Amino acid sequence: MILKIAWRNIWRNKKRSVITAASILIAVFLSLMMRSVQLGTYKSMIDNVVGSYTGYIQIHENGYWDKRSIDKAVVMTDSLMHKVSNTKGVEALLPRLENYGLLSVGDLTKVIALNGLDFEKEQKLQDIGSKLVQGTLPKKPKDIIIGKGVASYFKAGVRDTVVFMGQGYHGMLAADKFQVSGILDFKNPTLNKTTALMSLNDAQNLFSANGIATSLVIDKENNARLKSLQAAISSKLDDSYEIMNWQEMMPELQQTILADSIGGLLMVAILYMILIFGIFGTVLMMTQERKYEFGVLVSIGMKKGKLMLMVFMETIILSLLGVLAGVLLAYPIMLWKHYDPLVLPGTEAEMMETFGFSAEIPFYIQPDLPLVHTSLIFSIALLVSLYPIAIIKKLRPLEAMRG
Repeated sequence: MILKIAWRNIWRNKKRSVITAASILIAVFLSLMMRSVQLGTYKSMIDNVVGSYTGYIQIHENGYWDKRSIDKAVVMTDSLMHKVSNTKGVEALLPRLENYGLLSVGDLTKVIALNGLDFEKEQKLQDIGSKLVQGTLPKKPKDIIIGKGVASYFKAGVRDTVVFMGQGYHGMLAADKFQVSGILDFKNPTLNKTTALMSLNDAQNLFSANGIATSLVIDKENNARLKSLQAAISSKLDDSYEIMNWQEMMPELQQTILADSIGGLLMVAILYMILIFGIFGTVLMMTQERKYEFGVLVSIGMKKGKLMLMVFMETIILSLLGVLAGVLLAYPIMLWKHYDPLVLPGTEAEMMETFGFSAEIPFYIQPDLPLVHTSLIFSIALLVSLYPIAIIKKLRPLEAMRG
């Protein structure tokens, strides 16, 4: 009965109700779109970095990450590989051997980072094949693929021969010649100018490092939690290893996301402040207009508790209508731009790719986003509804009817 009366009361003044619901709709719509773009950008940045460079978790010899020396490499024993691979949440274990040295073609020489990879396993994590702009992935021993910046520096193409010289494991000489099988665009100018890839076996032979890797990269299952998985792996290994997640390896990215996210949250907070004043103004006006009605209802015997409940339900129904309309309006657009991402134009795209990020921004569509904002709106509605409840509690029927 109270619900029915509350519903009818809402539509007694349609203009006021529509304005209140519309203000909530606009706030929900704008906040969802704003946060969806922001969170989608962060997810794209993280996926880009995790997928193309660090992976979610890496295992190194203790102290490797600070010194990056091949002498601090991990010996890939069967026991170690078995322990890590059989940890719940580990999708794949990818050994990498990374070292630095000189690459030469003719009279030109350049310092590069040479990475030995298991291309079959890496393809699932970072889809190297999609980054090829010429040639193929290494198919036979002594094939090498180079970044397009390296190729441009040497004016080298597919099937050209390059010579690598450097220091191998424990001071061994590392020198050999390789044939370029492909040229990559890493979407990152720095990587393009400094990186070459070859098979893990070739890298181990070159650096006299059979059976070792500088890092073991963990590709986790989709539903596995990062921190829990890191803790589970740490519990199986001793102190001679360091187990780092991408946030520890790339703290600058984490800080950039945090700083930008705080700016976005401040904008949402301002939006909600405007919403609070908008709803409160409407409720204040409604309460003042209806004081006579409240006085009459109390004087003819209606309990103040029921009257409070009725006004409370009116606020909740209006908030619910606004929230649902806002979500229904925003979600199709979010879905559309998730599967057909925004693509940044010209210079903005180049700037993003300069920092190693994709110029495509897919919107974030996980259910936690509308749930959080719906909860916030209801909290605001509950807060605002306290005003008419307080007025009714102190109401004196005769004074109210006199105006």
